[in-house]
Amino acid sequence: MVARNTHQDLDSVPGPGVGIQDLVWGYMSLYERLVKEKERLGQKALRFPKTNQELLDRNRWERIYTILTRRYEYGIESQLDDMKRQDQFDEIATIKGP
Repeated sequence: MVARNTHQDLDSVPGPGVGIQDLVWGYMSLYERLVKEKERLGQKALRFPKTNQELLDRNRWERIYTILTRRYEYGIESQLDDMKRQDQFDEIATIKGP
């Protein structure tokens, strides 16, 4: 009888969870992974979920979005730019007058 679980055999076989996605994710920062996951979940997370899986997807999307906005201020730059642009429009309107 030959022993199959020798030290040499275990080194040659990749462990569970080692795949292309794991290798790619190893090079991505936490921020990039969160943004990628948010975009992936954003396609299937419903605003009004009906099933348990839809509810889980929505909760996960909300959690990732909360982390991105609180920790990384994700999406705030575009809102600030819009507010600055509106302030500029208001200033131009007051200078030109009616």
